[in-house]
Amino acid sequence: MEYEKIKDGLAPCGLSCEKCFAHVDGDIRRYSLKLKEKLGNFDPYAIRFEAMMGNPVFKKYPDFKEMLDFFASENCRGCRNEQCKLFKECGIRRCHQEKRMEYCFQCGEFPCTKTNFDEPLHKVWVTINEKIRKIGVGQFYEKTRDRPRYV
Repeated sequence: MEYEKIKDGLAPCGLSCEKCFAHVDGDIRRYSLKLKEKLGNFDPYAIRFEAMMGNPVFKKYPDFKEMLDFFASENCRGCRNEQCKLFKECGIRRCHQEKRMEYCFQCGEFPCTKTNFDEPLHKVWVTINEKIRKIGVGQFYEKTRDRPRYV
């Protein structure tokens, strides 16, 4: 696969931008838009189905719709193209730009505490970058491109 395409998909931290729910061209956004289209004006039907079927799950449709609208509305172009719209305190993009490193694992200070990640994400970040260092960017991308981001 072309290296520039891989870089568009993998942020400097090693996380997959294109799999993020906020990515403008990501599957989550695309499928959310498609589901919204397929559901159409389901609101009155949810009320009717709850009454007809006696299933209280349809009472939760407004919450589901709100979440679906949120997933469908995000429009981030990825961390290499703009500041992260979700994690405003991320320290990696600034560091990446200052040091001109493609990925965190290439830095002599890796792993560091400049990320501003919480502990679980920090552990994932370290693990991802260690894997990339071991097997290479291309192989890491190929092995993980079909895996969900949120595992």
